[in-house]
Formats: sequence, C-alpha cells, structure tokens
Amino acid sequence: MFRLLLCSIALALITPLTHGQDFEVDSYYVKITLNKEGYFDIVETYDINFLYHKHGIYRDILTKYTLKNETGKTEKRQILISEIEVPGHKFEAPGIFSQKISGKTQIKIGDPNKTVVGPVHYEIRYRVDNAYLFEKEAIRFYWNLKPSDWMTTFHEINFEVVLPQGTQVDESRVFLYTGTVGNNALSKDFELQITDDRIFGTSNQGVESKFGEAVTLLIDLPKGSIIEKKPFWPFWTNYGWTLILAMIGALFYWLFQKYGKDDPAPTVISYFPPENMDPAMVGFLINDREDASDLISLLPHWGAQGLIEIHEIDNKAWFTKDDTMIRKKGELPSVAPKYQKTVFNGLFKDGSEVLVSSLKNSFYSTMNKAKIQLRKEAQRFYEPKSRKVFWYTFAGIFITFIIVLTFFLYHWGFIALIVGGIFGITLLILNQFMIKKNPQGIRLYSELKGYKKFIKTAEENRIKMLLKESPNYFETTMAFALTFGALDRWADKFDKLDVPPPSWYQAASGSHSINNFSRSFSNTIRTTSTTMVSSPSSSSSGGGSSGGGMGGGGGGSW
Repeated sequence: MFRLLLCSIALALITPLTHGQDFEVDSYYVKITLNKEGYFDIVETYDINFLYHKHGIYRDILTKYTLKNETGKTEKRQILISEIEVPGHKFEAPGIFSQKISGKTQIKIGDPNKTVVGPVHYEIRYRVDNAYLFEKEAIRFYWNLKPSDWMTTFHEINFEVVLPQGTQVDESRVFLYTGTVGNNALSKDFELQITDDRIFGTSNQGVESKFGEAVTLLIDLPKGSIIEKKPFWPFWTNYGWTLILAMIGALFYWLFQKYGKDDPAPTVISYFPPENMDPAMVGFLINDREDASDLISLLPHWGAQGLIEIHEIDNKAWFTKDDTMIRKKGELPSVAPKYQKTVFNGLFKDGSEVLVSSLKNSFYSTMNKAKIQLRKEAQRFYEPKSRKVFWYTFAGIFITFIIVLTFFLYHWGFIALIVGGIFGITLLILNQFMIKKNPQGIRLYSELKGYKKFIKTAEENRIKMLLKESPNYFETTMAFALTFGALDRWADKFDKLDVPPPSWYQAASGSHSINNFSRSFSNTIRTTSTTMVSSPSSSSSGGGSSGGGMGGGGGGSW
C-alpha cells in the first residue's frame, strides 16, 4: 500500500511566523468532485477576517511527492494543478512549466494597489490530475483537506466529497485524520455522514485547526471506479531523455563518419618533411587547427635559412629580467605564404632588431591575424564540403540543445538538464574535428605521421647516414621537431654525435653542445611564445558599495 513520505500537501502563506495571525479563517468549506477519468475538481471557500490591512492571501499546493508502498519501493509522483479560478478577485497562478520546476503551485490572490481589512470571502477552484494511488486492493484518494502549513487558525471546517458516478463506499472505507503531522489515530473532531454518492464532514463545535495541524481524508475506492492512465512505455516516462541523447549522438556520429573522419592514412616513414612545407603548416595538418606554437616554430625555420639570428641577453643588473633579441639577416622570399610574411614583417616593422620584451601585450593581434591566414592557407588540403558541414553542425547542435534542454527540464527535471548540457558541450568540442582532408591532405598526413615517428624513434646509425648526405640536417629539421613537441629528444640524439649547435642562435652562457643549446633554446622559445601571444588584461573602476550588487532582495507579508 502506498504511503506518502511527505504526509501533507503544504498550503503556505509566505510570511514570517510573527505575522502568522494577520488573519483568521472563520469558516472553511471544501467540495471535491471525484471523476472516473482520473482527475478531481476542488472548490475551496474561505470566510476570512483580516485583522490588519493586507492585499490578500497566498494558497500553496505541493505538486511533487515521494510515495512508498508496503514492500519499501518508492515512486516519484508529480501531480498537476490546472483550470485555476478565483471568482471576483485578481490572482496570479503559475503555468505547468513552473509547477514542474518549483514543485508547487502558488496562487496569489489580491490587488497590489488595494488593501483589505475585516471580513472577506474567497472561492478558489482548480483541477487535480495524477493524484490517485492505484494499489492491489483499492484505489486510494488521499488528500489534505486542510494542509498543516496555514499560518493561521481555522475555526470551522466543513467538507463534501462527491464520489465517481455509480460508486458507493461505506464507513469502513473512509478514514479521517486530524491534528499534528504524523498522527495516525482516527479523528474524533468531525461528524461524518456517508450517503449513496457523497461523504460529508463537519467539525465539532469548539474544534479549531491551527498552524502545524492538518485535516486529511483517505478513501478506499473500489477497483475500476477510476481509470488508471498508465504510460504507453514506462521507460520513456522516466528515462526518455537518454533515448533522445542517444539519437542525437548517433546522428552526430553518422555526420562525422561521412564528413569529418579522414580516409585511412597509412604511416609512411620519411626522413625529411614534405617538400615546400614549413613547420607551421605541418603543425596545422597534424592536429587540424592553428596554434600559436605552430607559428613560433617558424623562428628556428628562418634561422636555418639564414634569415634571422637569435641572441639571448643576460642582464646582470639586479631586478632586471633576461631578454631575447631577434635580428633580421635577410628578407623572406616573395613566394612565402601570407602568415609567414605577417609574423616576419610584424617583428621587424620598426627596424632590423627587436627585443622580445617589447612585444608584450602588443604582438598578439599580429599572431591572431597570422593564425587566421594559416587556417585559410591550409584549406587547400581539406574537403570544402567538410568545412561547411562543420559550421552547419555547430549551429545545429547549439540550436537543438537550446530546445532539447528546455524540453528535458520540463519533462524530466534537473538531472536530465545537467546531463544533456554536458552532452551538448561534449558534442561541440568533438565538432572541432569535423574537418576532413582531401586526397592531397591525406598523402601529406601519411608522410608527416611517418616523419614524426622517425624523429621520436630514429636510431643513431640512420642519423649518421643522413648527416653525411646533409651536414646541416639538425638545423633544417629542428623546427619540425619543435612542432612535434620532441625537440629535446631529437637534440639528445645529435649530442652523442658531436654535432655543433646552430650558429644563428647565441646563448648568453655559450652553447658548446647540442644539449646545452637545446635547454637554452627551449627556455628562450617558451618565454618568446608567452610574450608574443600575451594581451593586456582588462581593468575595472570603483563606484560600488557593500550590498549594492545584484542578487539582493527581501520579503514580508502580502
């Protein structure tokens, strides 16, 4: 048998306890008409005496409950309050969406521009759905005729329950409970009368119901007297949101397989980078995105071409940081890509020498422009339709989840909302990989994978052979090792072969070995990278005050 863990349907005026006696209920009458279609209609009539000037009253009805049967199994139940009317009075009432979110219905009665005092008559009408308890032996109507959280005293209470058409019950199937919450003794405070189709109740003379006390009616109706509206598919009712997410995920997977996943690219071992390919473009093709580190790798690339020199400056003075000077030694070829020209010309716009420290909080705009140019230049290695699908999918995910998350919150609550939100963000992140290479891009990617693997796993004998063919092999390849994040490992292989460090880089303490060069250059390039992409932080002014921000508020009696 179902039992309510929350025993009462709270009915509250949102006022401090000190103002709980601003009015009294001289007489209260409630009529409930049970309908075999699975709902019941309620009419509550109040004769209220306001002791002070007030605008009106609140009527709160809880709509979320936890039910428990005899076996201990629990059920979450959401009832629905609809068709609310308050004849002759202004009132405000929430819609269905608000009920589902807040777990209650609050009917606010009164005019904010008027106050009342003395006797006032109110009549509240509404319909209740999904509140019957269907058990093995009976169908239970279990309702708080007068909830416990009214912050006032009810001096007289009368009720009438109209049974479903053709339904009869006797006194053995009618149970009335009064007093404090949790009291399970049958009430002696009311006189009950049961006819063929109705149940009447009248409070005995002198009986009052105060704050914290309830009047609860339980009726065991015969099986079949009320139609049980079972969900067509219970899993959908409770967990349908998981199916929606699964379908969205399957659609995204299909799009990725068709428009985003690269064709198979077997690894082809290579000892040199692809012809006419600089390390910035290599970095883009490896991970399908433009990074600042890709552009920074152009510095050693230009150094190996004799276009620049890099000098580490050791400032001996106290409280003075070390610096790096980049000196131009030649001009870029006219056929160099736009992103190379943007970075190179941006570095030397004021002369042939530039201190890295002077680029702080100013060079980032140049880097951002170059990244955009790098991305545009790289599109010749990608399928044009794939880029369009990327943007369409991005917009589709964004719009879909705005609609879907609202739907989740309405039907399944906050857990579905949170999980759905995380799922949507995950799809937006994965959508970054919705970029498919064309056949030329696949061929280059195969070579780059092999080249990257060689740099990480090359044997000493193979490197010796390559040095015989190309004595400057380390200089011409170190920029690509930097792009692959393997410069230190690559340099260590050459240190054992007594290869001299590049002449275009001058460390402050001197670089007598490849390893010393690698450590010094790595520190320099790290600092340079941070400086070249740094942007000025925003600042804020005063003018605020304690308690002056958003999120304030207060409350009081209505």
